[in-house]
Amino acid sequence: MGVRGLTRLAGCQIAGKAVATELPGGGLAVSRKLTGPQNHACTVTERFTPGRESIRWEVEINSPDEPWTTAVITHLACGAPEHLRCWTGWSDPEGRGDAWRDPLALRPFVNRSWHYGNAAQSAPIGGDFVSIPLVTIAAPERNAGFSLVLSPEEVLLNMTLSLSRAGDVRFSRTCHRLGGGKTARFVMDLVGHEADWRGGLRWMVARYPAFFDPPNPRADAIAGCGAYSGDERPIDAAKFKKMAFRLNWKMSDDFPYMGMFLPPVRDADEHWPRSCDEPTPTGKLPTISARQMNDYARRMRAQGFHVLNYFNVTEFGKNMKDLNIPAEYAAGPLLWTNPVAFLKLCLPQAYLKPPIDTCYRAWVTDVGDPAYRKFLLEQVKRHLELLPDTDGLCIDRLDWLRYYNPADDDGVSLVDGQAARSLYNSWRAFMAELGPLMHSADKVIFANTMTMRLELNRELDGIYTEHGDNPGALNAAALMGLRKPVLAWTYNATLNQPDPDSFFQRHLHLGVFPTAPYPFNHHCINPEPRAERYYMDYGPLLDAMRGRKWVLTARCVESAAPGAKVNLFRVPGGYVLPVTFGGRAASVQLRLANLPGLDKAKWSALQPGVETPVPISAVSRDGSLELDVPLKRSCAMVRGQFPE
Repeated sequence: MGVRGLTRLAGCQIAGKAVATELPGGGLAVSRKLTGPQNHACTVTERFTPGRESIRWEVEINSPDEPWTTAVITHLACGAPEHLRCWTGWSDPEGRGDAWRDPLALRPFVNRSWHYGNAAQSAPIGGDFVSIPLVTIAAPERNAGFSLVLSPEEVLLNMTLSLSRAGDVRFSRTCHRLGGGKTARFVMDLVGHEADWRGGLRWMVARYPAFFDPPNPRADAIAGCGAYSGDERPIDAAKFKKMAFRLNWKMSDDFPYMGMFLPPVRDADEHWPRSCDEPTPTGKLPTISARQMNDYARRMRAQGFHVLNYFNVTEFGKNMKDLNIPAEYAAGPLLWTNPVAFLKLCLPQAYLKPPIDTCYRAWVTDVGDPAYRKFLLEQVKRHLELLPDTDGLCIDRLDWLRYYNPADDDGVSLVDGQAARSLYNSWRAFMAELGPLMHSADKVIFANTMTMRLELNRELDGIYTEHGDNPGALNAAALMGLRKPVLAWTYNATLNQPDPDSFFQRHLHLGVFPTAPYPFNHHCINPEPRAERYYMDYGPLLDAMRGRKWVLTARCVESAAPGAKVNLFRVPGGYVLPVTFGGRAASVQLRLANLPGLDKAKWSALQPGVETPVPISAVSRDGSLELDVPLKRSCAMVRGQFPE
C-alpha cells in the first residue's frame, strides 16, 4: 500500500528546497518555506516521530507577518485506490442523510466531503458530517490497514474531510490564525492495524481515554431509555422498568427564564415563578421551589429512576429586547427577575452582538466570558446544595458552539480578517471547570450534543441527542459514545411507520437507548398502546446493554449471513451481542475470536416479545467460539454471562 503524506497551505507555493533533519532518538523533521496570498510567508516544519504503536506527525507553522489565515490541509495520496477501502466516523457513508445506513462498514473511495461536526446546519439532520477526527484506509486482500488520527487534545476549529476516487484523503482546517508572533500547531498519528474499521478507533480510545470514558462511571448505572418530561405525577414503576426506562431529563420549564435555572433564593422553600411557556401537566402550579424539585427527584430515585436537571450555557433570557437599561437598576434586589436588565447590567459581554434570537426569544451567549462563566458555576453550586437527590445536569443546545464571537480573542481564531473567540474553545474552558465541580460531588453531566464533535465531550458522562430520529445524528452520537451511555430522541410517528422493528434494531446495533413513551414528554414520544407494546417487547433487549462498552478487538465477531448485522459490547458480568436485520432466517451463525474467557461464559438469546431467554450452545473451534443464534422478528440479543 503506497501512501504519500504532506501538509499543504491553500494558495501557497514552496519557496526553495526542503530541509530534512534527523531527530535525536529517531524520527525526521522536514522544513519548507512557503509564500502565499498577499505576499504572506511562513515556514512549515513537519516532525515524524516513531512510537510504540504509531508514528506521531506534528506540524508547526511560523510566519513573521501580521495575522492571516488560509486552509491548512493534511493530504494523503494512496496508490491503487481501487484495491483499498476507507472508513471514518461518518453520519452517513453516502453523505446524504435520507435513510439510515450502517456506519460500521468499510467503503470504496468516492468523491465526497464531510464536515467535521455539523457545521453546515444548526442541527445534525443530514449525512454530510463526521463526529470523530480520523480516517481509516484498508487493503482487505492483504488484511492490512492504517488510520490517520487527529489529536482531540489540540485546538480544532472548522474542518472538512474529503476523499476522491483517485485515492486522495484531505483534512482541510480553516479559521486558524497564522502569524502574529504565534506558532500554529497540529498533531496527528499514523497507526498501523488490520483491515478492519475497528483498528483506528481501538488505538484512539486507548490513546485518548479521557474523551471516551465517562469521568463518573456511575453514568452507566443511571442510563437506560430516557424521557424529557415535566410531569411529576407518580408512574407505574414496574411497567416502565419493563420498557427499560431509567432516566428523565427534566423538561425545561422549572426556571423563570433561560439561563436563570436556579435563582438566588434565600433557602430551599422560597418560590419563584416558572416560565410556563410549555404545556403544563394537570396540577402543576405556576411557582416552584428547590424543595419541590428535589422532592420529585427523591421520589424517582426511590423507585429506581434518575433525574437530570435542565441546563444551558449558550442561551439566555425570554422575550428579549435590545433596550438601554439605566445603570441605577443594578441596585434593585430583584434585578434577576428582569432578564434584559440582568444581562445588560451584570453580563454585558455574555451575548453575541448583534443579538441572535433563539427559543423563547432568548439570546445566544458565549460562555467564554469570565463573568458569565462565574454566574453559571454559581448556579451549579446552588444545584449541588439545594438538589441533592438529582443525579446531575443535562446541557442543551450545543449547536451554537459553531459560532465565533468577534468581540473577543481566543488567541487562535481568525474570522473575516479579524481576531475572534471560537465558542468551541469557550465550551472547553467552561467544561474544564464544570466537570471537576460536578464529578467531585458524584454527579453526572449529559448533553444534547447538537454539535457532533468528539473533543467537546471530554467532561461529559453521557449523550442525550435531541435528533436521534435523524439517521445521521444517531450514527454520529453512537460513535462518540463508544464507552459512554447514549440516549436518543424518539417520536410517536416513528413507530407508526411500516416497520417499527427496524427502528429498535438500529438502536440495538449501535448500543443506543431510545426515548420511552413517558407521560407529557415534550416534542417526543408519548404513551399510546402500540408504542408501549413495542417497548415492552424490546425492553429486555435494551436493558441487557446497560453499561455497554464497544469491543474493538480485531475481528472480534463475524457473521456470514447475508444482510444480518452484529456488534459486540462488554457489559458488567460478560458480553452482549445484538444480532439484527436477519431477514427471514430462523437463525444466524456467529464466530467470536480474540477475546479472553469465551469458553467460560454461559450463552443465551433474548428475543423481542419472548419472555424466556433461549439457551445457546457454543462450539470452540481453532481458538474461536461459534454460536448458532435463533432469531425472532429477525433479531436477538445474545448474552454471554460469566459465573460470579
